Amino acid sequence: MIDRRLVLPALLMVLMTMGGCSRSDPEQELRTTIDAMAQAIEQHRVADALEPVADDFTRESGAFGKQDARRVLAGVMLRNGRIQLSTTVNQVRIEGERASAKVRVIATGGTGLLPERGQTWEFDTAWRRERGRWKVFNAEWREGL
Repeated sequence: MIDRRLVLPALLMVLMTMGGCSRSDPEQELRTTIDAMAQAIEQHRVADALEPVADDFTRESGAFGKQDARRVLAGVMLRNGRIQLSTTVNQVRIEGERASAKVRVIATGGTGLLPERGQTWEFDTAWRRERGRWKVFNAEWREGL
């Protein structure tokens, strides 16, 4: 015989567990990917920062691919023992397995506790799903004000 006092708590636990199994939110996944890239750069983890970059990545305004991004990022990390990034995703548009995101990045860097240099950039990025993960395959950027 089932103890009726246990039925309601058991039912509540089942419902709470089912709530955690809801479908993923593609926009939140994309925002999380962008945040993870920024954190990897701050921690000087080049491979992790470039993991979400598609192998066929391009920049529309010039010949620039994933290997170029790797070289630039490695150079920035060599010049800056400490890097801090502040990223703001201003706009995300999801269309099935494709997405676009506008991202503002404020970066500071240097060798000591205080930043020695800083820069802002505005990125227009294009993403696609590859094996269930967001990959940036195209980007255009310009220096911010």
